Amino acid sequence: MPMPTAFDGYVEIFTRASSTCLVTADRNQYSVPCQHANQPVSVRQYAWRVEAYANGARVAAHDRLLFEKGKVRYEWQHYLTLLERKPGALRNGAPFRELPQPLRRLQSAC
Repeated sequence: MPMPTAFDGYVEIFTRASSTCLVTADRNQYSVPCQHANQPVSVRQYAWRVEAYANGARVAAHDRLLFEKGKVRYEWQHYLTLLERKPGALRNGAPFRELPQPLRRLQSAC
């Protein structure tokens, strides 16, 4: 018997990324790159990850570690283009609270 293809089980919702570059999935929010702010996005909710797609391409993927309601998961790399316009966000922005050590030194110098 031929082996069947793997089942790709997910729940897909069509939404719009917020002005703060967040999409909502299961009452939690996940970041997407800044160029997708206020744009339509497809969110696929798998059992252990959440993926965001724009124009048919995957633009963000997060491990689904948030099983409580009302939590936010940021990827600081999604906000790098924002720093070009608003450098002060590095000092005060929520996505930049957890950075690698070399970037923390830069953050403390700002």
